[in-house]
Amino acid sequence: MIFAKILSRYLFYLSLLLLAPLGLAAYYQYLSKAHPQPHSFYAFLWTLLICLAVAMGLRIAGRKAPELLYRKESILLVVFIWIITSFLSSLPFIFSGTLKPLDAYFEAMSGLTTTGATMLAPKSYDVTTGEEIPYLLTHPHVPEKTYVYYGTVPPIRDPETGLILHTGIEAVSKALLFWRSLMQWIGGMGIVVIFLAVLPVLGVGGKLLYQMEATGPIKDEISPRVRETASQLWKLYAFFTLVQVALLVWTNREMPFFDALCTSFATLSTGGFSVRNESIASYHSIATEWIVVLFMILGSINFSLFFHILRFKFFKVYVPDFFLFLAIAFAGSIAVSLFLVPDLGFGSAFRFGIFQAISAQSTTGFFSANYDLWPFAPQILLLLLMFVGGMSGSTAGGIKTPRFYIAYKILLHRLESIFRPDSVRKLYIGKSEVDDKNALTVLTFFCMVVFFVVVGALLFIFDGIDPETAVGLIASFLNNAGLAFRAAGPMETATFLPPFSKVLSTFWMLLGRLEFFVVLLLFLPTFWKNR
Repeated sequence: MIFAKILSRYLFYLSLLLLAPLGLAAYYQYLSKAHPQPHSFYAFLWTLLICLAVAMGLRIAGRKAPELLYRKESILLVVFIWIITSFLSSLPFIFSGTLKPLDAYFEAMSGLTTTGATMLAPKSYDVTTGEEIPYLLTHPHVPEKTYVYYGTVPPIRDPETGLILHTGIEAVSKALLFWRSLMQWIGGMGIVVIFLAVLPVLGVGGKLLYQMEATGPIKDEISPRVRETASQLWKLYAFFTLVQVALLVWTNREMPFFDALCTSFATLSTGGFSVRNESIASYHSIATEWIVVLFMILGSINFSLFFHILRFKFFKVYVPDFFLFLAIAFAGSIAVSLFLVPDLGFGSAFRFGIFQAISAQSTTGFFSANYDLWPFAPQILLLLLMFVGGMSGSTAGGIKTPRFYIAYKILLHRLESIFRPDSVRKLYIGKSEVDDKNALTVLTFFCMVVFFVVVGALLFIFDGIDPETAVGLIASFLNNAGLAFRAAGPMETATFLPPFSKVLSTFWMLLGRLEFFVVLLLFLPTFWKNR
């Protein structure tokens, strides 16, 4: 069957990606003896072997299948690839003993969907008995609610003095930290898109797979061949990543190359995973922050525009949603900063305000300050910017600016039709016509966002989460943003979530990344009926 045949090829290439963290784990375990963190060589080795075994089994099952993929199989394949990739990506966390299975799956899904929420939290111990004790988390804004939970990562201690060297994220294996960042880099452009660049031609199925995973209402193809489009996207994506690595190392000589590489993976993918407990704030570098801001913006722009610029087709950059994105980013940054001036002063207010506004709209999730202690007004703006998101064809999450522009145009047309009912006007974004079918799809998308925000928030509240934290969490997961508030604020993790909320979170992250339609189709009875 074609489903098994394509999936086997996909898993084979996924196993090749696992060689990178496997090699890094081998280096730190056998060559860099002074490294104080735990190692995960065998965790990645077992994951690689399992991935190859599943690929071989599927290859045998689908060896006689034809090279043709239809729409129904494409939809099912995209969703299944995301689910199985998250499962396989979680295995190194499980085999290394870093996280329990549910927490590991949450971590993998958060990475691949570029959400950036984490389950890596330092364990807490009694100073007198040395026994592990739970956290008692009570946020000042919600004093009536206390969360009781245990950390997940034991600290790294000096073998001679017993003093703590590393805690939390910084106490995790370097190979696992690299794998977290690499997952985001892969998921940013799309785990299906990257393998379309190397998989053999799939007939009409290749184009369907690309359309199922590409974000936004407009699916730009910079080449007539989908495989060539995917290849060119990844080349540009890799180039931008290398440029950011070079700039980070050049402007901050104290930043290790490992940190620069992982930060670049998480920035351009608008993912937000960091190898430091305090995210970008831990580097205490204005230059680092501005470089990250620049590449968060680049990651939020439609990548096809960069190809037009490289080909000197500057006229194709003049599209309304591009200027709408820039206008919202500029206005949001200024507004957040101005609200902070009375408390932080002009310089710090604009430094931290612009960074957090861009981090929110790009749905990256990095933080350079504890925004959860800011006044309510800039926090509300950050929440709204998370829903705006970036452009179609970018790595950013959110609703996407073209949908807002289309909704605005629909509103104008409807208002005009009240006093000019006989007029017929077509809807355009730049020079591209938006037909009634696509316009209805956009309006349906907005309805689904409202529905899943309300339902998700209610389910979190029913599971014992306070309302302010619940709203921040649902906005974070549906928009794949990573930023949240109160109990899930910048200085906290998602470890406090009950088991049901963790399961719900992984599903909501997948819904947000595949933009509802592809996932929801699987719940329609008619989808499974044969003609």
